[in-house]
Amino acid sequence: MKRLLLALCLLSASLSAAERPNVIFILADDLGWGDLSCYGHPYAKTPNLDKLAAAGTRFTKFHATGVTCCPARTGLMTGKFTATFQKYPSSFGFGDRVTITELLKKNGYATGHVGKWHIGSVMEPGTYGIDVIGAEEKEGGKRKQVTGDRSRDAPMYDQAIAFIEKHKAGPFYLNIWDHISHHPVNPSPAVLERFGALEFDESKFTPAMREKFATCKKLGGDPAAHLRAFLADVKSMDDEIGRLLAKIDELGLRENTLVVFSSDQGAAPLRDTDGDVAKPDKNGKNKREGSDIDSIRLNAMGYAGPLFRGGKHTDLEGGVCVPFIMRWPSKVPRGRVDDESVLSGADWLPSLCAITGISINAADFDGENSSAAWLGGTHVRAKPLFWKTNTENSDPSMLAGSWKLHGSHRRKGTVTLYNLANDPGEQNDLSAKEPEMLKKLTGQLQAWTATLPKTYEHGDGKED
Repeated sequence: MKRLLLALCLLSASLSAAERPNVIFILADDLGWGDLSCYGHPYAKTPNLDKLAAAGTRFTKFHATGVTCCPARTGLMTGKFTATFQKYPSSFGFGDRVTITELLKKNGYATGHVGKWHIGSVMEPGTYGIDVIGAEEKEGGKRKQVTGDRSRDAPMYDQAIAFIEKHKAGPFYLNIWDHISHHPVNPSPAVLERFGALEFDESKFTPAMREKFATCKKLGGDPAAHLRAFLADVKSMDDEIGRLLAKIDELGLRENTLVVFSSDQGAAPLRDTDGDVAKPDKNGKNKREGSDIDSIRLNAMGYAGPLFRGGKHTDLEGGVCVPFIMRWPSKVPRGRVDDESVLSGADWLPSLCAITGISINAADFDGENSSAAWLGGTHVRAKPLFWKTNTENSDPSMLAGSWKLHGSHRRKGTVTLYNLANDPGEQNDLSAKEPEMLKKLTGQLQAWTATLPKTYEHGDGKED
């Protein structure tokens, strides 16, 4: 470890402008930990992301900083937990908090962003130090549906490739924030055909996923058809990533480009047409079965993988533990799987600053410099990870080492404690069996929540 840290320090200190890596951060939306083939999905077709993982490192304990879109993006951009913002960033932006794009811009990087935003009401060049911000494709105020054989996110990849071609002399930083696999998951017939048939066997999934299939049936849906639609949507994103990676190779940028792929939070739950969690009526039927909207809502077939329960909107590992893949030839080890390092989206800013030689005050950020893990070492966290929504009385959670505590602000609320080392699915509550650990972590969690704003402003920003 000491050698890795020394090598990292020497790398950061010695990088010239020409040697600093280009950086491309691809962020899927609502993609579960287990929704890629390289993360064990039995039916996913993600050959380009699988190749990216084989050529780099795949992490299994990377944690998003929130359970909905804005909080996760806030952590990546600012290195801060969103609950520390009194004004919700979706409406008000980041205020005086510095962003990774501002830091890189000041240090000679061309900066770009294409795709989803959800980090403030202002979306124009110059915001957060971003030179180029690609417009989202919309018609009549709604997102435009691609009807051909390409992904619904194809326009943003066209914009991304144009940005890379223009700034190929580098160094550049580019966010590509997909809409896939967020609702509405409604792939065109051509995209479905490109995916092919699906020979569906429920026994290949965990009990938690089989419960989702059972709910789908009770609502009048066909799990095989809805899973196929979901996976076809994900494959169409993988196809666009393949085009992007081919362009990087064509331009001779592969060796000095850090490519990262992740998701903003775990898989979304099934939803009914009113946006509530999908539940059958008293007769076990879906009152609106057969409508196109129902079909789209039931396409929310994301998978938390073999280890986790929970998903989007929950602090369970299925909601916050997400894929994280990176490739940087000769720097990031090839074909490695890191099962030890516990990483966070809040680490992105301090870690990338270390890699690119940008000096920051570590105390200003909730995240840590975990870049030693990127280069083949193991990162052992010095600080816990915390989760809480921007609501005064919402329940907080924390992860310290392998211990996960779900706290409560309610007088008689449920508090649960898990040891992820031997219970990654958070099935065995140890709060009664481990009173000393419970007391210790409860004190830390209460101390953290005491530092948070007493009230929050949301404006027009909504959870997504």
